[in-house]
Amino acid sequence: MSKLFVLTNHTVTAEQQTDAMKTLGVDSLVDLPPTLKQEWGRVPPELDSVSGYVAPFLDWLAVNVADGDVVWVQGEWGATVCVLDWCRVRGVRCVYATTKREATEVHSAAGVQMTHVFVHVRFRDFPLP
Repeated sequence: MSKLFVLTNHTVTAEQQTDAMKTLGVDSLVDLPPTLKQEWGRVPPELDSVSGYVAPFLDWLAVNVADGDVVWVQGEWGATVCVLDWCRVRGVRCVYATTKREATEVHSAAGVQMTHVFVHVRFRDFPLP
């Protein structure tokens, strides 16, 4: 039974879960523990490097990820790269989600209101260097 470990700022949609099980061949999705999930979305922009900040996430992966598991990572770019590098060193498949943005404009006397809806399209492996 393989798992998809989810390191994102967002709640997984039903479409994403279904697609992950179908196309990535995983049996279940594993979200970050609540405290880590909050911290994933709060990477301090003042840091010179995120390496130390990302250590608890990598420790969590190290304890939980097994052969055949997949990591889905998206978020602050430096933190994402740290997780991607961790996965590559260990031979863990690492993916990100792609979306299609559907924009709607509503014009009124008050101005223009833009609404953007992001629709899941697929998971994609990070490209090799």
